[in-house]
Amino acid sequence: MIEVYRIPVPKDRLQALSQDERVLLLLLGYVSNQVLMLQKLLIYATRLDPKEEVEQHATAVQTQMLVRIAVSAAFEAWRLIETRFLSNPMAKDYLGRLDKGGLQALDALKKHFGQSALLPAVRNNFGFHYPDTATAEAAFQAAASDAGFDNLWKVYFSQHGFNSLFLLSDAIFTHGIAAQVGETDLAALQQKLMDELREASLNVVQFAQAFFAAAWVKHFGDVIDAQDIVKIEGAPPFDEVTLPFFVDVSASETPAEETANPPTSA
Repeated sequence: MIEVYRIPVPKDRLQALSQDERVLLLLLGYVSNQVLMLQKLLIYATRLDPKEEVEQHATAVQTQMLVRIAVSAAFEAWRLIETRFLSNPMAKDYLGRLDKGGLQALDALKKHFGQSALLPAVRNNFGFHYPDTATAEAAFQAAASDAGFDNLWKVYFSQHGFNSLFLLSDAIFTHGIAAQVGETDLAALQQKLMDELREASLNVVQFAQAFFAAAWVKHFGDVIDAQDIVKIEGAPPFDEVTLPFFVDVSASETPAEETANPPTSA
């Protein structure tokens, strides 16, 4: 059983905040929801250990795609903090109100994004945006020259698009990401991405919670009062949840949901 504290947020008190405070408070909550959701999905996806080659390929691609999307979300969260908080006059007031954890998270984010080019490179070219023609072509040529990727020049098609995968595309653009940051070891690159993402995500959420607490004490009261405690029954154990790539859609599929694939023969 999980206990969740239900905390009402008075609308009239929110109205009393300055516009910049109110918008930042709401947006920090919004990006925290995104970052936490993507982190959970990523953890669930990496728990799979398939034995069949096709499943290994699909699981790896799914994990890499989730990493890139999560990296992009974390970077956008940092841009929000940088432009809507640090560059806003309210920062002078709130820096004196944030708790120790919030200040440490903010300092860690400054250092992280001030030193690493990896997360911005992924977001700008392979996460929320796509590479230009020259970058994409360079990635193709790099992958074509990598004998270690010769087994990945494949696509997988199934009766439903949910179970189809352009494997070669992901393999090629992994080389594109590596080229952006000057990394030749692709396995090391993926691990570095995971590590930087984990650190950035935790600090984003920590800062968001600290800002919420500081705003609450400033405008709502000294204590964050819960209306009640909601008991959640039947939640699965965290370490037992997985996110498979392949799913059986035959029982629920309707003609409108079918995705056409090119005709193939075997």
